[in-house]
Amino acid sequence: STLLKKCTEHYVNKFTYVHEVTRPAQKMGLIINEWGDDKTQAYILGEHLKNDQLEGDVIMDRCFIDGWVYTTWLHSQKCVGYTIQKTYDDLWSRMIGNLDLVFFTDPVKLENDGVRSTSEVFRDGVQSLFETQITLMEEDENFKGKIVRLKGDVETRFKNIKIAIGELENV
Repeated sequence: STLLKKCTEHYVNKFTYVHEVTRPAQKMGLIINEWGDDKTQAYILGEHLKNDQLEGDVIMDRCFIDGWVYTTWLHSQKCVGYTIQKTYDDLWSRMIGNLDLVFFTDPVKLENDGVRSTSEVFRDGVQSLFETQITLMEEDENFKGKIVRLKGDVETRFKNIKIAIGELENV
Protein backbone atom coordinates (compact mmCIF):
# COMPACT_ATOMS: atom_id res chain seq x y z
CA SER A 1 0.00 0.00 0.00
CA THR A 2 2.86 2.36 0.78
CA LEU A 3 4.49 1.67 -2.58
CA LEU A 4 1.19 2.10 -4.43
CA LYS A 5 0.77 5.47 -2.74
CA LYS A 6 4.26 6.49 -3.87
CA CYS A 7 3.41 5.41 -7.44
CA THR A 8 0.23 7.49 -7.44
CA GLU A 9 2.18 10.51 -6.22
CA HIS A 10 5.03 10.05 -8.70
CA TYR A 11 3.15 8.92 -11.82
CA VAL A 12 -0.12 10.75 -11.02
CA ASN A 13 -2.46 9.95 -13.97
CA LYS A 14 -0.09 7.74 -15.97
CA PHE A 15 -1.71 4.55 -14.62
CA THR A 16 -4.99 3.35 -13.22
CA TYR A 17 -4.40 2.42 -9.60
CA VAL A 18 -6.16 -0.47 -7.89
CA HIS A 19 -6.03 -0.64 -4.13
CA GLU A 20 -6.24 -3.93 -2.30
CA VAL A 21 -9.48 -5.87 -2.25
CA THR A 22 -9.21 -7.50 1.18
CA ARG A 23 -9.99 -4.55 3.45
CA PRO A 24 -13.15 -3.66 1.49
CA ALA A 25 -14.17 -7.34 1.76
CA GLN A 26 -13.80 -7.16 5.52
CA LYS A 27 -15.81 -3.93 5.66
CA MET A 28 -18.58 -5.80 3.85
CA GLY A 29 -18.60 -8.35 6.67
CA LEU A 30 -16.65 -11.07 4.86
CA ILE A 31 -14.18 -13.18 6.81
CA ILE A 32 -10.56 -12.54 5.83
CA ASN A 33 -7.05 -13.75 6.65
CA GLU A 34 -6.58 -17.31 7.90
CA TRP A 35 -10.33 -17.69 8.44
CA GLY A 36 -11.29 -16.76 4.88
CA ASP A 37 -13.90 -18.96 3.25
CA ASP A 38 -15.53 -19.70 -0.11
CA LYS A 39 -17.68 -16.59 0.05
CA THR A 40 -14.71 -14.31 0.71
CA GLN A 41 -12.50 -15.87 -1.94
CA ALA A 42 -15.34 -15.82 -4.50
CA TYR A 43 -15.82 -12.09 -3.83
CA ILE A 44 -12.07 -11.44 -4.15
CA LEU A 45 -11.97 -13.49 -7.35
CA GLY A 46 -14.78 -11.33 -8.75
CA GLU A 47 -12.81 -8.19 -7.92
CA HIS A 48 -9.72 -9.58 -9.65
CA LEU A 49 -11.80 -10.41 -12.71
CA LYS A 50 -13.10 -6.82 -12.78
CA ASN A 51 -9.56 -5.50 -12.43
CA ASP A 52 -8.45 -7.70 -15.33
CA GLN A 53 -10.91 -5.83 -17.56
CA LEU A 54 -9.51 -2.37 -16.80
CA GLU A 55 -8.29 -0.43 -19.83
CA GLY A 56 -4.77 0.91 -20.16
CA ASP A 57 -1.85 0.46 -17.83
CA VAL A 58 -2.75 -0.56 -14.31
CA ILE A 59 -0.77 -0.80 -11.08
CA MET A 60 -2.40 -3.02 -8.47
CA ASP A 61 -1.65 -3.22 -4.79
CA ARG A 62 -2.57 -6.89 -5.09
CA CYS A 63 -3.45 -8.93 -8.14
CA PHE A 64 -4.93 -12.34 -8.81
CA ILE A 65 -1.58 -13.98 -7.92
CA ASP A 66 -2.32 -12.92 -4.34
CA GLY A 67 -5.86 -14.30 -4.62
CA TRP A 68 -4.56 -17.59 -5.96
CA VAL A 69 -1.92 -17.91 -3.21
CA TYR A 70 -4.32 -17.10 -0.38
CA THR A 71 -6.99 -19.38 -1.83
CA THR A 72 -4.47 -22.20 -2.20
CA TRP A 73 -3.38 -21.80 1.43
CA LEU A 74 -7.00 -21.63 2.63
CA HIS A 75 -7.83 -24.71 0.55
CA SER A 76 -4.92 -26.58 2.17
CA GLN A 77 -6.46 -25.70 5.55
CA LYS A 78 -9.89 -26.91 4.39
CA CYS A 79 -11.37 -23.40 4.69
CA VAL A 80 -11.99 -23.09 0.96
CA GLY A 81 -13.54 -25.82 -1.15
CA TYR A 82 -12.43 -27.48 -4.35
CA THR A 83 -14.68 -25.43 -6.64
CA ILE A 84 -13.21 -22.06 -5.64
CA GLN A 85 -9.65 -23.44 -5.78
CA LYS A 86 -10.28 -24.97 -9.22
CA THR A 87 -11.75 -21.68 -10.47
CA TYR A 88 -8.60 -19.81 -9.42
CA ASP A 89 -6.43 -22.53 -10.99
CA ASP A 90 -8.36 -22.33 -14.27
CA LEU A 91 -8.16 -18.54 -14.40
CA TRP A 92 -4.43 -18.56 -13.75
CA SER A 93 -3.57 -19.43 -17.35
CA ARG A 94 -6.08 -16.91 -18.70
CA MET A 95 -4.91 -13.98 -16.59
CA ILE A 96 -1.18 -14.53 -16.01
CA GLY A 97 -0.21 -13.45 -19.52
CA ASN A 98 -1.78 -10.04 -18.95
CA LEU A 99 0.90 -9.05 -16.44
CA ASP A 100 3.82 -6.98 -17.71
CA LEU A 101 5.63 -6.75 -14.37
CA VAL A 102 5.22 -8.44 -11.01
CA PHE A 103 6.75 -6.71 -8.01
CA PHE A 104 7.44 -9.12 -5.17
CA THR A 105 8.37 -7.83 -1.73
CA ASP A 106 9.59 -9.57 1.35
CA PRO A 107 6.94 -9.91 4.05
CA VAL A 108 6.36 -6.88 6.23
CA LYS A 109 6.73 -6.94 9.98
CA LEU A 110 3.61 -8.31 11.61
CA GLU A 111 1.77 -5.46 13.27
CA ASN A 112 -1.70 -5.62 14.70
CA ASP A 113 -3.55 -2.98 12.70
CA GLY A 114 -6.93 -4.55 13.39
CA VAL A 115 -7.10 -6.03 9.88
CA ARG A 116 -3.85 -7.75 8.99
CA SER A 117 -3.35 -11.11 10.68
CA THR A 118 -0.48 -11.43 13.13
CA SER A 119 -0.41 -15.22 12.90
CA GLU A 120 3.09 -16.36 12.03
CA VAL A 121 1.76 -19.74 10.86
CA PHE A 122 -0.56 -17.99 8.40
CA ARG A 123 2.08 -15.51 7.24
CA ASP A 124 4.78 -18.17 6.84
CA GLY A 125 2.44 -20.55 4.97
CA VAL A 126 1.32 -17.86 2.56
CA GLN A 127 4.87 -16.54 2.14
CA SER A 128 6.13 -20.04 1.31
CA LEU A 129 3.50 -20.39 -1.43
CA PHE A 130 4.36 -16.94 -2.80
CA GLU A 131 8.07 -17.76 -2.84
CA THR A 132 7.47 -21.07 -4.63
CA GLN A 133 5.20 -19.48 -7.24
CA ILE A 134 7.45 -16.48 -7.88
CA THR A 135 10.48 -18.77 -8.24
CA LEU A 136 8.59 -20.93 -10.76
CA MET A 137 7.63 -17.80 -12.68
CA GLU A 138 11.24 -16.57 -12.68
CA GLU A 139 12.30 -19.91 -14.20
CA ASP A 140 9.63 -19.68 -16.92
CA GLU A 141 10.88 -18.17 -20.19
CA ASN A 142 7.57 -16.28 -20.55
CA PHE A 143 8.39 -14.29 -17.41
CA LYS A 144 12.05 -13.49 -17.94
CA GLY A 145 12.53 -9.92 -16.75
CA LYS A 146 8.93 -9.58 -15.57
CA ILE A 147 9.54 -10.51 -11.93
CA VAL A 148 11.11 -7.75 -9.84
CA ARG A 149 12.08 -8.64 -6.29
CA LEU A 150 11.96 -5.58 -4.07
CA LYS A 151 14.18 -5.39 -1.01
CA GLY A 152 15.37 -2.70 1.31
CA ASP A 153 13.63 0.36 2.68
CA VAL A 154 10.67 2.04 1.00
CA GLU A 155 12.82 4.49 -0.98
CA THR A 156 15.07 1.71 -2.31
CA ARG A 157 12.10 -0.43 -3.30
CA PHE A 158 10.39 2.54 -5.00
CA LYS A 159 13.59 3.42 -6.88
CA ASN A 160 13.65 -0.14 -8.24
CA ILE A 161 9.99 0.12 -9.26
CA LYS A 162 10.79 3.27 -11.25
CA ILE A 163 13.75 1.55 -12.91
CA ALA A 164 11.63 -1.48 -13.90
CA ILE A 165 8.84 0.70 -15.28
CA GLY A 166 11.39 2.80 -17.19
CA GLU A 167 12.96 -0.32 -18.69
CA LEU A 168 9.54 -1.63 -19.70
CA GLU A 169 8.69 1.67 -21.40
CA ASN A 170 11.96 1.54 -23.37
CA VAL A 171 11.26 -1.94 -24.80
